[in-house]
Amino acid sequence: MAELTSGLLPGMTVAITGASGNVGTALLRALAGAGVGEVRGLARRRPPETEPYAGVRWFSADLGSPDSEPVLAEFLAGADAVVHLAWALIPDRRPDVLQAVNIEGTRRVLAAAGAAGVPHVVHMSSIGTYAAGPQVHPVREDWPATGVPSSQYSRQKVECEQMVAAFDAEHPTTTVSVTRPTLVLQPDAASEIGRYFLGPLLFPAARAVPGPVAKLLPLPLPSSLHLGFVHSADVADGIARILDRQAPGPFNLSAPPDLDADGIARALGVRRVPVPAAVLRTGMQAAFLAHVLQIEPGWLDLGIGVPPLDTTRARSLLGWRATHSGGDLLREFVAALGSGAGHTGPLLHPGTGPEHTPA
Repeated sequence: MAELTSGLLPGMTVAITGASGNVGTALLRALAGAGVGEVRGLARRRPPETEPYAGVRWFSADLGSPDSEPVLAEFLAGADAVVHLAWALIPDRRPDVLQAVNIEGTRRVLAAAGAAGVPHVVHMSSIGTYAAGPQVHPVREDWPATGVPSSQYSRQKVECEQMVAAFDAEHPTTTVSVTRPTLVLQPDAASEIGRYFLGPLLFPAARAVPGPVAKLLPLPLPSSLHLGFVHSADVADGIARILDRQAPGPFNLSAPPDLDADGIARALGVRRVPVPAAVLRTGMQAAFLAHVLQIEPGWLDLGIGVPPLDTTRARSLLGWRATHSGGDLLREFVAALGSGAGHTGPLLHPGTGPEHTPA
C-alpha cells in the first residue's frame, strides 16, 4: 500500500462481498495496513479466525437467495464503500445457479447499496466483458464491452456491467468504479482454481503427476491463444487505490507480458503441440458433455478472442503498477497447483474436494 496520496482510506468502513475468495483474501491483506476503520466481509461460509480473516466483521449470506436481502441491508448500513467481488464460476452446466448468484446477486447488492446510500460502489468485472478483437494492440477501457457471446461467463459479466452502468446513471452522487482484470492468479488460490477449472476428476489426476513427468508431457495449444495474467495482490492494490482516491470509471488491470501459445509453453517449461482451435474446442465440448471437464468450451473462445489490456489509465490515475510479471506468476501458480498449495478457509483450502466448512 505504498504511494497512497489522497488518504481517504484511513477510518473508512469498507464492505466486501466475496471476501473469503481469491481476490477478497488479497484485498483483506491490502487493507490490513491501510488504517481502515472497519472491514466487513460477506461470504456464504465464515472463514476461520486466522490471517487475513481475523478482525473482519463477518456476515453470512447466499447472494443467490432473496434471504440475503435483509443481511445486505445490515451489511451495508453506514458503509463508506462496498466492493462487490462475489461471483460463481461453477457449475457451468447449471446456468440457473449462475444466473441466481451472479446476475440476481449483483442486482441485490446494487439495490442494497442504493437504499443504504453507500457513497462508493466498486464492481469487480473482467476482461471477459470486452468484445473480441485483434491480438496485436492492447485495448483501453473504451473498447466495446459487449463480450464474447459463446461464453456464458462473458455474457454474465456484460449483463452485470450494464446493471452497474444503469445504477451509476440513477445515483449521480455515488461514485461508481469498475475493475477489469485479466486472469487473476495467486499461489494460495491454486487449489481453488484447480477445482473450478479441472473439476473432481481431472484435478486429483493432475496433482498426482510428478512435476518432472508433467514437464515432459506435450501441451496442446492453438496458435490463436493469447492470455494475460495478474496477481491477486496487484488487483487488490488497484482496488485499494481506487478506494483511497474514490476514483470513478473502469480500470484495466493486467501484468506484462501477454503470452501467446509458445510463450505459455516456455513459461511452463513444456513442449507445445500445435492444435487447431476448432479441434481443441470440439474435444472440450465432448469432455464437458461427458462430465469429465467441468468448464464449457466458451472459456477457450475467451482466450482466443479477447484482446490484451492497456493499463495506462490505472497507471496514470492510480499510480498502479503490477509487481509480478505474467510469466513468473504463471510458473509460480502451476508449481503451487502441482504441490497442492492453498490457504485456510472454505474456498482456498488445499484439498481436491468441494468447499470446506471451517470448524
